[in-house]
Amino acid sequence: MNDALHEKIHHSGQLLVKQVFELEIAPSSNNKILAALVKNEGFMLKPNSSLTHFGHIIKLEREVYNYKTLSLNLYHPPVWIIESYLFILLNLVMFGAASWFYRWWNTLHVNNISRSKNLLASTTPSVKEHNTQVVKVLKNFELSSLYTTAPVCHSLFVLVQCNCHFDNNIDKEASFEVLMVKNFSELSGVSVRLLNCGNLAITLSEVPFSELERYVQHLHKSIFLACRNYQKNITRKDIKVGACDYRLRADQATVYQLAKAALVLSQRSLLKHCHRLPLNQSQTRVLSSKQVIDNIKKNKFILFFQPLFELSSGDILQHEVLLRVRHSKHGLIAARYFIDQTYSRQDTLILDKGVLIQVKKLLLAEPSQLTVSVNLCSDSWINKKFWSWFSVQINDFKLSSKLQFEISEVEFFNHHEALKDVFIIMKKGGSRIIIDNVKCSENLMKLADHQEVCGLKLSYELVHLVDEKTQNQNQIKTIISISNTLNLPVFAVGVETQKELLMLTKLGVAGAQGFYFSEPLEELTQAVFH
Repeated sequence: MNDALHEKIHHSGQLLVKQVFELEIAPSSNNKILAALVKNEGFMLKPNSSLTHFGHIIKLEREVYNYKTLSLNLYHPPVWIIESYLFILLNLVMFGAASWFYRWWNTLHVNNISRSKNLLASTTPSVKEHNTQVVKVLKNFELSSLYTTAPVCHSLFVLVQCNCHFDNNIDKEASFEVLMVKNFSELSGVSVRLLNCGNLAITLSEVPFSELERYVQHLHKSIFLACRNYQKNITRKDIKVGACDYRLRADQATVYQLAKAALVLSQRSLLKHCHRLPLNQSQTRVLSSKQVIDNIKKNKFILFFQPLFELSSGDILQHEVLLRVRHSKHGLIAARYFIDQTYSRQDTLILDKGVLIQVKKLLLAEPSQLTVSVNLCSDSWINKKFWSWFSVQINDFKLSSKLQFEISEVEFFNHHEALKDVFIIMKKGGSRIIIDNVKCSENLMKLADHQEVCGLKLSYELVHLVDEKTQNQNQIKTIISISNTLNLPVFAVGVETQKELLMLTKLGVAGAQGFYFSEPLEELTQAVFH
């Protein structure tokens, strides 16, 4: 159950970052909508002072969530604090089951003894039937007490934007309250308020949890039909609804902010006119930076390889190294769940040294001539201790020409002057550089003076849904045009669909990698391109 809860919590956190990205909310601690969304999912932008008083018992955990270009640094208590009711409920159920089994076993045992005595005494069948009936009634009663549950109900707070022209003498608030009471007469409570901004705030009480979505849709339809009485040419897209469902004693400010966020989603959608955001509690848990470094020191990690395929031939051009750290409860954890945490320069040195030592062992043991590319931490690129160590390593490493390093476009152009000594060390060993996360063509002509660069990788933002985004297609065309002048191949990352692949091939991309081709592999020679 613990693993299932953590998986649920992780999924909830990823959805939260995606939701914030779609709402285009600025990730600042004073943003009320962001604070409401984060609080709703059980996270905190800053440590809660009420929890820090119990720091010797409850240690807050911190995680950086990423979705596309957005990163959120969030805090949360341990999962056993938030989900404690589940563990308590499970213990109660187990205790109840054990108690019922004990009573059933005693009753059955007594019944068997009684039946034996009755058989010896040649008693009448009516007594036997009576005893059997007693056991059956007790069993049914115990089962019903264990498994019967009350129906779950939530309340719905709904914000409605209605682009309809009403007569000045119409009381909108009273009219819509009569309409809601009439259409939702089965509910225990219905209220309507007209806000200063012109939107309607509607509250529906005791809505069955399984029918929340149906009630939101029914409310939208009811308002639309009512508006048609005043404006015949009104359409469904003129009625936008944002809803938040919650339980009793929920924080009303948070409920309002969630409903407002849901309304924004509806306003930005051309097809979906209703959105609902639930007020719930979810947590997630990942490795802390200290745990990551400790596991690297203890060699509790494994390297996977993401193959990069040449589109013209289907050959594998290289493998990108992906780090997976072992966890006693959660298994192998991908780097994206911990790599963006705050690390000291000494920690990044330990991390990158551990990865490169493992890569070196694999390359020396692997007969394949394929190239392996490694992403270094940002600090390692300007860390003289790391490159002094690396220069010693390549002296006895005759296969360093099979090793490439990936650096983001922003870091390369921001530090290329400070990296001159690094380029000399890499040239000595025959290693090359790939510019990663390329988003535009503005600085690419500067690469004419950098012979150590051997290729470009487009950013995921440019590749994702490129078959639908004309602007991305034009940007990729420009990048490829300049790269052809520089005689540099352009590769795509994160390819997920055949439509994306066909468009990228049409645009002139030389190679691609992503889940459309293959999942990360444990061995260099596993991949087969179809």
